[in-house]
Amino acid sequence: MAVAEREFLESLDDLSGKIAIVTGGAAGLGLQTTKYLAQRNCIVYVASRNREKSLRGIAEADATLSDPHRAIKFHHLDLSTVDGARRSAEEFKKLEDRLDIIVANGGVSMLAQNELSQDGYERMFATNHLGHFVFVTTLLDLLKQTSELYGEARIVVTSSIGYRTATGLDYSALTQARPGDGESVWDLIPAFVRYGNSKLANIYFTIELDRRLREDGYTNIYCNSCHPGITGATNLGRGGFKVLGGAWAESVIGLLMKPLNTVEDASKTQTYLAASAQIPQQDVHGQYWAPIWSWTQRYLGCRAEQLTELARDEEKQKQLWAFSERAMETSRDTRFKSEHD
Repeated sequence: MAVAEREFLESLDDLSGKIAIVTGGAAGLGLQTTKYLAQRNCIVYVASRNREKSLRGIAEADATLSDPHRAIKFHHLDLSTVDGARRSAEEFKKLEDRLDIIVANGGVSMLAQNELSQDGYERMFATNHLGHFVFVTTLLDLLKQTSELYGEARIVVTSSIGYRTATGLDYSALTQARPGDGESVWDLIPAFVRYGNSKLANIYFTIELDRRLREDGYTNIYCNSCHPGITGATNLGRGGFKVLGGAWAESVIGLLMKPLNTVEDASKTQTYLAASAQIPQQDVHGQYWAPIWSWTQRYLGCRAEQLTELARDEEKQKQLWAFSERAMETSRDTRFKSEHD
């Protein structure tokens, strides 16, 4: 039987006093996750680049609360650059002295590789993985402090079943632009693969982060990733390709992105990982979860799923971590040089 909204909310912890960040929380899955957490009395920061859009989303979310005072706030975050993600995290640490939950939900897809990010990386990798890597790791000291003082903390990384299209991370290709990419319909196929690779990176990051935290004794910080579901209530896949411009292409995208799941149902798995008492009770660490659907595509619950052999590769997980740390150091060195020239 499909899980009713009231039943789902009552299955979550009372989050009174807790503070969460939801990246990409201005719309779609992120906004719905924000609503769920706030309805369970959590203070939620919507971390997004677009302030105006975020404030509209916050107003919509506030309307679902009996007492919206202080419940949902905007926090500026640009995941597309290393320095932007780091500065956002540092600014947050000036605002709050605890952080219980991060839902790393923000992301982009179907961006052409005709240009690279400001830091010189393929743009889906830069936003979906590297920005979150920088943001979350810069906030780790606050998460650790929270887990020590209040018993636990959670990190949820929104991946995708699209990780199964990944061919593996080619670090050389990640730093090379492809002039003219995005002008042909045939460029869509490698774009799907690049998106899958960025979602594979989300899984690698989650597993390696959880491993490192547990080795350091932080067994009460629960890091997990998930596939949320497929819904049209997202901007993923609606930008970045010239070939996708115009009314005809919008119609095609509308068919391809035809929602199989409601935004409410597609937001439940990541919310469950962020707020259910079952996660610490079952000691859920470093896992990849996905929804269970009825034949009519209604949400029945969620569970851990077996990852592909590629996603389970511990050496590749460590390799990505090392690459990401070097990217942070390179950005820091570049900024230092520019400030002192």
